[in-house]
Amino acid sequence: MTIKPTAVFGVGIDVTEVERVKRLYAKNPAFLKRFFTPEEAAYCLKGKNLYERIAARFSAKEAVIKALDRKDLSFKSISILKAVTGRPVVKIKGLKGVSVLLSISHTARYACAVAVAMKG
Repeated sequence: MTIKPTAVFGVGIDVTEVERVKRLYAKNPAFLKRFFTPEEAAYCLKGKNLYERIAARFSAKEAVIKALDRKDLSFKSISILKAVTGRPVVKIKGLKGVSVLLSISHTARYACAVAVAMKG
């Protein structure tokens, strides 16, 4: 296996209150369409922990934006997917030569994410 050299150029972290997301979603369920891709919305809506899943993905997108130092990126241009192993994977529309490592966690009250942006 060949390992390509990479350079870390940014780290981002975000914490989101699950209750805040619950209130936003209750007021306007279109919240999902505004911030998430159809695949992300489908993932959030399946199974238990609806609000925790939404908060975790919201937090992940914020952490990615911070790691990249790109406030101009739209939430929908960032996709938070799952690898077969369950590890979160970041896909960013229109951004080449950059990869982002991501870790997400949540409880009933909070969701958090840490993103590490790398070139190479």
